[in-house]
Amino acid sequence: MTADARVVRWTAVGVGIALGVLIPAFLSNFLRSLASDAAIAGLIVLSLVVLTGLVGQISFCQYSFAAIGAFTVGSLVAGHHWEFWLALLVGVCFAAAVGVLVAIPALRLSGLFLAILTIGVALFFDRFLLAPGTWDSFSGGTSSWRPGRPSFFGIGLRGEYAFYLFVFGILLVACLLVWNLRTGKTGRVLRAVRESEVAASTVGLNLTAWKLTAFGISAALAGLAGGLSAVRVGSASAGSYDFLHSVIIAAIATVVGVGAITSAPVGGMFLLFVPEIMRAWTPFSTQWFPFVTGILLIFQLVYAPDGAVVDSERRIMRRLHPPAPPPTADDTATPERVLARTST
Repeated sequence: MTADARVVRWTAVGVGIALGVLIPAFLSNFLRSLASDAAIAGLIVLSLVVLTGLVGQISFCQYSFAAIGAFTVGSLVAGHHWEFWLALLVGVCFAAAVGVLVAIPALRLSGLFLAILTIGVALFFDRFLLAPGTWDSFSGGTSSWRPGRPSFFGIGLRGEYAFYLFVFGILLVACLLVWNLRTGKTGRVLRAVRESEVAASTVGLNLTAWKLTAFGISAALAGLAGGLSAVRVGSASAGSYDFLHSVIIAAIATVVGVGAITSAPVGGMFLLFVPEIMRAWTPFSTQWFPFVTGILLIFQLVYAPDGAVVDSERRIMRRLHPPAPPPTADDTATPERVLARTST
């Protein structure tokens, strides 16, 4: 990437951050709450950027990992009166550990078989682990855990705008960490694993360790989102983390593109604001949202296989820095022309 391209990209990032801070200041509390949920959903999209974008592994159980973070925070904060920050740390570590456990049988699977495995994990959470009577001390049974919102360095986060800035800042930090991961040695290794596992193993890369690491990081990000969601809503209930949520977020991540970190906030906004736009400004109800997402997914796979955000970034870069035209016949340095030029 040229220096001019870097300036354009970081300028766009700065403008996006400024708009993300300023615009919600003028919105209603309801829209601020949607913006907070969008930032939290962006973390789950970011978890798919790590897993699918870097390693090429598919997952339909990201909301199951989010449920681990949510119910860990809910049970420890509301049930055992732990501090939120310690409970969140435990929830993130717990989610990462479960992600590694899920990755163990997935080490030799890919494509359809890996998708079926992650669907089985999601259904196991839905139908058994989070069902009343299975593990009520974790899931809360028939009642939902109700953790209160924390404070941040003495600043209360009960206000919607304050809480939005809090989760927006966490999303930015997570995006920065994933960007560092992607551009560093680890990112190059993970991309090598994605491109060709055979070639990666040939050069001595430990595929098992790297796949387990990717699943663990991805699950940790989803668990972080779940823990934040629990205190944003003020409750943790199984219906908010079912299999359908995982399918929809995977479809949205594919539509926007798992190859770009920018897809995280864009995907979060799509998930939260498009249904609200449908409800307020169109004759369609929010029940049509999965159908609309499916239609967009079909168009995306046909016209922009890498995702809308990735395709847009490429188009902008091409417009700002068009490729050099191919050399013409007159510019071709044949031996005769070289001798003619040297003799004059």
